Parts: sequence; structure tokens; C-alpha cells
Amino acid sequence: MISKVDLKSQTVKELGKRARDLGITGYASMRKDELVKALSNKLRAVKAAKTRAKKKKAEAGSKSKPRKRATRRRKRAEMPEVKLKTNLLKLEMSDSEKQKLKDLSLGSNFGSSNGRAVHRDKITVLVRDSFWLQACWEIKRKSVVRAQAAMMEHWHTARPVIRLYEVEDASTTTNSARVVRDIEVHGGVTTWYINVTNPPGQYRVELGYLAASGEFHCLCRSNIVTTPVPGSSESVDTHWDDIADNYERIYVQSGGRKSGAGSSDLKDLFEQRLNRPIGESVVSRFGFKAPGEQEADFQFAVDAELIVFGNADPSSSVVISGEPVKLSSDGSFTVRMDLPDRRMVLPCVATTADGRRQKTVVVAIERNTKVMEPVTLEDEM
Repeated sequence: MISKVDLKSQTVKELGKRARDLGITGYASMRKDELVKALSNKLRAVKAAKTRAKKKKAEAGSKSKPRKRATRRRKRAEMPEVKLKTNLLKLEMSDSEKQKLKDLSLGSNFGSSNGRAVHRDKITVLVRDSFWLQACWEIKRKSVVRAQAAMMEHWHTARPVIRLYEVEDASTTTNSARVVRDIEVHGGVTTWYINVTNPPGQYRVELGYLAASGEFHCLCRSNIVTTPVPGSSESVDTHWDDIADNYERIYVQSGGRKSGAGSSDLKDLFEQRLNRPIGESVVSRFGFKAPGEQEADFQFAVDAELIVFGNADPSSSVVISGEPVKLSSDGSFTVRMDLPDRRMVLPCVATTADGRRQKTVVVAIERNTKVMEPVTLEDEM
């Protein structure tokens, strides 16, 4: 608030302007002393009005506080119950989802089953390339229920797994197989890709449930497969459309030429997916004599093909013998071509995206095939 001393130090014109702003009437005809007195009274009145307004606001606030505190107390009392209900709902949803992921029979209602009823549990393994296997399975709902009953209190901690075995000698019993690792899977699917190392090797798998105690309940066992040497022509892409073009090689490589339940499951799987029968010609084409085949029909043919593979910058372009090569997302490429009986020189050229840099690798290879005279061995007397 401005004091009288401050007001007296101002001119009549300044005092008149301040009086006008404060709404004092008749200020134009007042002398300086009268203006100072009128302004002083007006300023005191304004200050008193502000003080009264603050007091009323404070009194109104103090009356409403107890009601707000009571509201907060009621909310605090209700919150634990609301949180408890929410947590229980989340727990129920979580358990439901866990049971779905645990049930290996759920995936058998679609996918590889094609709407068919599952008559027995089975798992089949295919060789995709030197480092990857593909497992396909069908499981009955009754088998999952029996597993739960058999594992009793261990079922609570059990999780579905594929147990991978490395087979040392496929001609002997299961004692010659070594457990490599357990791969956790889940319900709702009927296929899984498995990474293996140190090719070539022989493998089989078992599908079942593994408890925290270490107890393993097996549902079914697969066929025995052999992975090829890295870089060989047996490597294929990971879709059944590609298998349709290479099914004969994959079928034999996955154990199709062997006898037993595993081979039968493998045959069924290929016939379901490819919608075609698998005959003895598949086996005989790859050099394995079919059962009951007469000696007069004995045939043997060997052929070879060339596979050129490598990698380049994904943004570059690669040309082999004048033909452009398609690169994968990581820059790798594989080209399969005929290998005639002669010497071949293949220039392989990689060019950067801007065309300013180029690298060339020349591959020279020669094939020389000789067919020997057939030999007939005399029977020992």
C-alpha cells in the first residue's frame, strides 16, 4: 500500500490519474491535499476488502476439508478389495493361457491333420539341411490327460519339450542314443525347427513333458535321420512347396528307406502333405535296391550336379557365367547347375550398387565319369 508521504511526493497530474483509475468521483476539482486524502482513504478500503475476501475463503476451505478426508478414507477402504478382484482375474486368465500352451493336442485340430481325427500319437523328423531338422507331430487329447494322471503332483511344473537324441549306431537299441538337449515347445502348433551341430550326424527325438524334478513322460518317438555334409545339394528351403520339388531326396535322407514304425509315419506324412503316393521308385532312384526286385532288373545310375554358393554385400549384384544370381537378405546365394563331362570355367562377378567397384572369382572344374564293365560274382559252392 502506498503511504501518504509517497502520495504527497507526486504531482497533481499523477494523483489525478491514480484517482481516476481507482474510480474516485470529483477528482478533477480537488486540490492536492484533497487528492492525497481521498486516495489514502480509497487504498485503505481496497486493502480491507481484500483481507475480508481472504478470510472468507479460508473459512470456506476449513469447512470442506473434513468431508474430503472422509471421501479419501472411503476410497482407501475400497481399494484393497478392487485390487484383489483385479489380481484374481489376471491370475485366472494367466492360468487359462498357460493350460492352452501346455496342451500339445490343441494343434492337432488344424494344420497337418487337415481336419482328420488323430488315431495315434506320432512325431516325424525331416532333414531340412546340414544344421536344421523339422519335427511334425499329432497328439491325441486323451494322451495329454493320461500324461497328467501319470505325472501326478509333478504335472504342475511340467512343460512340453522335444528331447533331441544323437544316435551313435542306428542299428542297435536306444541305449546307443545320447541326449543332446531338451527344447521347450507349446500347444497350438504341430511343427518345430531344431538346430543341430557337427554334421553329418544321426538324430531322433521324443515329444513329451518334463517336470522340474527331472521326470520325463514320453508321448511318442520319431524316426532316425541323418544330416548331410555342409554345402551338399541335399540342403533345401523351409517350405513344403520346396519339398514338393525335392521330396524324393528328403524322404530317403529322413529315413524313408528304412523299415519300421518311424518309416511308416514318415511315409504317411509325405503322402498327406504332397497329396501323392510314395512308391518304391523313390528308394531305387537313389541307389537302394527295392525288396523283391529281380536280378535281371538290376539298375544302377550315378549322376552329379554342381553347386556354387557364397555370400556378398546384400546391396550388390552377382553374375555367374553371365547369368544374374538372386541374393538372400543376408547376401548369401546358392546356384545349382548341370555338371557335364568336360572342363568348365565359371567367372563369378560381384558389382557394388553404384557400379564403381567390382570383384571377380573364377571357378574351374572338370568332370570325368567312367562306367565300368558290370561284374557277376559266382556263387560259392
